[in-house]
Amino acid sequence: MRFINYFRKSVPVATPYPGNEDAQQRYYKKLRLQVLIAALLSHSLYYVCRTTLNVVKEPILDNGALNATQLGMIGSAMLFVYAVGKFVNGFLADYRKDQSGNLIIGIAGFLNGDGYIGNAIFFLTFIILWGINGWAQSMGGPPGIVSLSRWYPLSTRGTYYGFFSASHNLGEFFSFLFVGAIVGLCGWHWGFAGSAVAGAIGIAIIIALLHDSPESKGLPPIEVLTGEEKSEEHKARSTRKMQRTAVRNPLVWMLALSSACMYVARYAVNGWGVLFLQEVKGFTLVEASQIVS
Repeated sequence: MRFINYFRKSVPVATPYPGNEDAQQRYYKKLRLQVLIAALLSHSLYYVCRTTLNVVKEPILDNGALNATQLGMIGSAMLFVYAVGKFVNGFLADYRKDQSGNLIIGIAGFLNGDGYIGNAIFFLTFIILWGINGWAQSMGGPPGIVSLSRWYPLSTRGTYYGFFSASHNLGEFFSFLFVGAIVGLCGWHWGFAGSAVAGAIGIAIIIALLHDSPESKGLPPIEVLTGEEKSEEHKARSTRKMQRTAVRNPLVWMLALSSACMYVARYAVNGWGVLFLQEVKGFTLVEASQIVS
């Protein structure tokens, strides 16, 4: 139960932060900057873990470990579980802390390459673990956005969300360069190992810099700190009621559908661009990954 309790939203500390209002403001600004840095960097590293497969497809095909259809099924499993998880974890994030998790393959690749496990077992292992990775990946965006909403007022939240929303582009940029270089030098198995290291760094950043809420640090709520007091009507609305309002709003579903259509094109390039440049245009792995990056 202690492990489960860690992920629940922190209760306000009993002892307020010492000092006058100016001291509170300095402490608040220091902590909110740390939260922004943690959300931006850790979410970027999520994408390093997520896009590894996009870089290593040709080496896996050349090795004979899997075929293109199997690689497509593995990638689809991750994205489908990721989509479901993002929907579910988005609702849960309103009630809990930001959390991070990653499960990356690599050992199975070595075992397959050495002949210890067959292709069928390798494929089954890969698709299950990559699906679990999709669920872990879905815990990145929504909780990060909730964290920002607890530390930044409405008047500036869009600006700082703009910084945060650049994290996935930065992550993909680093992923194609970083993983492409590792795979080019050491082989495709090591691409997953390198991504696992990136995930571990992201977890360390979250533990060190991410703070649950101002109240958990002895500070007043964000509305009090910034002078943006909630209206009586807003105070009376529960989180659950606001979630129901969002789900029933047709504009939310319209945005979701349009975003889904955009992601079809985006992930077509992300998922198969490197392989296309290698097999059709004759680029090396390093060159192809640099182009997509």
